[in-house]
Amino acid sequence: MNDADLGASKPVPKPEPTESEIKEWRARNFTVKHSTVVACGHRLEAGHFPKHANCWDCWYAMFETSPDGVASVHDLLMKEGSKAVAAMHGKKFLAAFGKYLRNKLLLQASPEVQAASGLEPTIEGAVLDIGAERMEAKLGLR
Repeated sequence: MNDADLGASKPVPKPEPTESEIKEWRARNFTVKHSTVVACGHRLEAGHFPKHANCWDCWYAMFETSPDGVASVHDLLMKEGSKAVAAMHGKKFLAAFGKYLRNKLLLQASPEVQAASGLEPTIEGAVLDIGAERMEAKLGLR
């Protein structure tokens, strides 16, 4: 029998995606939207230290959004001490964590203790307001 070539045996070449198609695909599949800290306007990347390491509002937002991390660092602080926390996370982290714990304990204290401390027990504004951020995005403000 003769080999009949009906065109089905030839491979059909796949079209190569263009650079713009590749960029669109990456934007759809790999772009991460980070939350904004309302008090300072900085972006907060979940699971990482704040990029603005001197911004107290960013540190406060990071600690408030990761209660498991706060619990593990608190356990390390109680078991190993502050030197272990500084060795693992750094001095700046330790200072911010100490300030965060002071503020949290001050919130739980009686009004007399709060007045005697001289520290401001709360931060003005919300830490993260994702609902407001979504509304701004819908209105085209952001």
